[in-house]
Amino acid sequence: MNGKRISGVWGLGRLASAGAVLLLAGLAGGVQAQGTPSGATPPAPSLPAAALAGTGSGNFAPAGDGVVQAGCASCGSGLLGMPAPEMGGIGGCASCGGCGSGSCNGQRHCDCCCDGENIVARLFCGFYQCVCCPDPCYEGHWNALTDAAFWQDAARPVTQTDLTYAHVWSYPFPDKAEYLFARSDGKGKGPKLGAGLNQNVSYQDFLLNQEVAIDRFSLSIELPYREVQPDSTTGASGFGDMVIGTKSMLLDCELMQFSFGFKTFIPTGNFLKGLGTGHTSLEPALLMSLKIAPDTYLQTELAYRFPLGGDQTFEGPVLHYHVSLNQLLWHCGHDVKLVGVAELNGYELLGGGFTTGLVDASGNPIIGSAKDIGDILNIGPGLRLVICDKIDFGIGSAFNFTSSSMGDEWLKVQFRWRF
Repeated sequence: MNGKRISGVWGLGRLASAGAVLLLAGLAGGVQAQGTPSGATPPAPSLPAAALAGTGSGNFAPAGDGVVQAGCASCGSGLLGMPAPEMGGIGGCASCGGCGSGSCNGQRHCDCCCDGENIVARLFCGFYQCVCCPDPCYEGHWNALTDAAFWQDAARPVTQTDLTYAHVWSYPFPDKAEYLFARSDGKGKGPKLGAGLNQNVSYQDFLLNQEVAIDRFSLSIELPYREVQPDSTTGASGFGDMVIGTKSMLLDCELMQFSFGFKTFIPTGNFLKGLGTGHTSLEPALLMSLKIAPDTYLQTELAYRFPLGGDQTFEGPVLHYHVSLNQLLWHCGHDVKLVGVAELNGYELLGGGFTTGLVDASGNPIIGSAKDIGDILNIGPGLRLVICDKIDFGIGSAFNFTSSSMGDEWLKVQFRWRF
């Protein structure tokens, strides 16, 4: 049962509220009158207190089965409290309303009367209501605006097939922290790039990712086919490291979705040719989407990858974070949407080493510290065309703007089918 908001100015909202209450009362009275003996007084209809009050943000509309819905400024309108667009169905919180004791459609009312007046207050109130007294009228569903980013995972588990082409140009020092290559100075598992040579690598991935979701949990398997082109040696191609992921949704309401993800990187790629790292890695992550306005969402990920069984000198943990602003640019009804994306990606190498390409007086390779590389940041735009929330096509890009990088330029072309 999906609730719909009634948009309009304050006066029209109060008029609509009063009309909805009178209409529901009239219908209820008519039903009672059919079975009431002549001369008897029909019983008054029973409505939630929030509907009778008609104050606050109460744009009420009958929803059937005795449910009376109310607008929710702290969730349906997003953090900015903006009115819903003419196109319904993208968001729109349908709260049962009310504050204090009692219950509504089997759910308890919020004991703390909380309806924020600013962004921070609305964020706190929305989080409180999502945890303590979730909206009984809200039905979780996949939303294109919460799953539009290209370089991070979405918070909501969903069953889908994902086919992706990714291209990264000029990835410097590919064995730094053994994130892309195994140690490559001739003393490790990776391909020997050699001292004094250009250490940049470009690579292309053809990815198949299958995710299967059951309610708030999903399991995914990703298998890449990789082609690498080092600047200093012969390139190679073949299957890369397999990734098995799980996702558990912890919070799900109109204002925000919050999940815990966990990935295991299995060394199935040929590390001798630069197609894998030669060790297992584990990566827990926190995933969130946040409603800023009815047609604007913020999508974020914070992840920490740590290696197991790599080279003791070169392997190191990597903290990476991603922030994406997803905006509805155009739509044709509810079925066709064009979503614009502006995405920031950041990496912090917290340990390990890398092959510098330099040698000491004895001719031995000089090993650099990955921690000394500093912040790595890139940013870029993207577009997604979504059809009936089942199929979407997307193209995204990112460009490095720090002294070091995980690739000077990124490109991703993606096709996804949900079923």
